[in-house]
Amino acid sequence: MKVGIIGLPAAGKTTVFNAITGANAEVHAFSGSTSNEPNMGIVPVPDERQDWLNGLYKPKKNTWATVEIVDVAGMVPGSAKKHGFGPDLLASLRQVEALVHVVRAFTDPSVPHPDGSVNAFRDAELMELELILADLAVIEKRLDKLDAESLKKKGPEKLAAEKEKEILAKFKNVLTNEQPLRQIELSEDEQKVVRGYTFLSQKPLLLVTNIDESEISKEDSDTLTKLKPFAESKGAPLLSFCAKTEMEIAQMEPADREEFLTALEITEVGREKLVRAAYELLNVIPFFTVGEDEVKAWTIVAGTIAQEAARKIHSDIARGFIRAEVAGYDALKNCGSWNAAKDKGLVRLEGKEYVVQSGDCINFRFNV
Repeated sequence: MKVGIIGLPAAGKTTVFNAITGANAEVHAFSGSTSNEPNMGIVPVPDERQDWLNGLYKPKKNTWATVEIVDVAGMVPGSAKKHGFGPDLLASLRQVEALVHVVRAFTDPSVPHPDGSVNAFRDAELMELELILADLAVIEKRLDKLDAESLKKKGPEKLAAEKEKEILAKFKNVLTNEQPLRQIELSEDEQKVVRGYTFLSQKPLLLVTNIDESEISKEDSDTLTKLKPFAESKGAPLLSFCAKTEMEIAQMEPADREEFLTALEITEVGREKLVRAAYELLNVIPFFTVGEDEVKAWTIVAGTIAQEAARKIHSDIARGFIRAEVAGYDALKNCGSWNAAKDKGLVRLEGKEYVVQSGDCINFRFNV
C-alpha cells in the first residue's frame, strides 16, 4: 500500500515524513520550484494484537503489515490552474492509494508562511481546490478528445465512448462546484470506466493538522475544532500531529523516549496514530498467520472472502483451497492458546465464501 503526503510549502510535510519513517530527509522549502524528487520510506503498522501474538508464539520471525510513505514536493497555490503540476509530482501521486494532507497550524517565526500568516482553514481549502483543478484539467482535455473522436467511432466503441463521456461530464459538474470526487458513489461498471484516470480528488484523504507543542496534550486543539466541519464536508478524517516533537521522539533512545513521553503526558506516539489512521483510511484490515516460525500480518480489503485472502499468501493455496481453520483474536487471547481455543470449540472450519474479519488468525488447508 502506498500513501502520499501532500501539502503547501512550509506546512511541515517532510518533518511529518521523518517523524513517521524515522528517516532524516532534509527539511527545507521542499516545493515544486526546488525539487520534484519524492522522499520515500516504508513503515510497519502498529497493532497491539500482533504484539500479544508475538508474546504467545515467540516466533523466529515477526512480519508486520506495512505502508509505503511518499513525500512529494509542496504544491504551490495556483499551480494546477496556471500550468499544471509537474509530471514527476503527478506521476508520484497517481501511484498512491490515499493522500495525507498536512495542514500548517504551528507558529514559528524562523519558518515564515508563504502567505504571511498561519490559517489552517484557508490552507486546507487551497489544497483541496488544487486537487480539484488538477482533475478538472484532465477531464476537460479528455472530453475534448472524445468529442473529436466520436464521429470516427461506431458500434460498441461508440457506445463505450458515450458512456465514458457521460461519467466524465458528471465528474466535471461535481468539480466545477468545487467538490472532490471522493464523495461520489459509483457503480462497479462506472468504477471500471474511470479506474485508469487515478483522479487525485477521488483518492481517500486524511487531513493532518501540524500543531504547536503547546497543543499536544489537549484533547481537541483549537485548530482541530475549527477544521472538523470542513473535514466532514469533504469526507476526510481529521488528526492532529506535532511534527517537530514527533520527529524528535523518533530520533531518541528508547529510555529517553519513555521519559519524554511521560513528561508531555503522551500515552501513544503520534506517528503510530497517524500510520494506523492512514491504514484504516484505505478500508483494509489485517488477518494473521501464526506459529513458532513466524507471526505475520496480511493486509486485505474489508469484505474479502477466505479464498481470496489465501491468495495473498500464495496462488496455490487459493487454487487448492479446502477449508480455513479460523480463531478470532479475542477468542485466542481469552483462551491463551490455539489448542485451548480448539478444545472450547472456538476454532472454526470455514469455507471459501467466509468473510475474513479483522484480527482473524487463520490456518489454510489446501491440496494442489
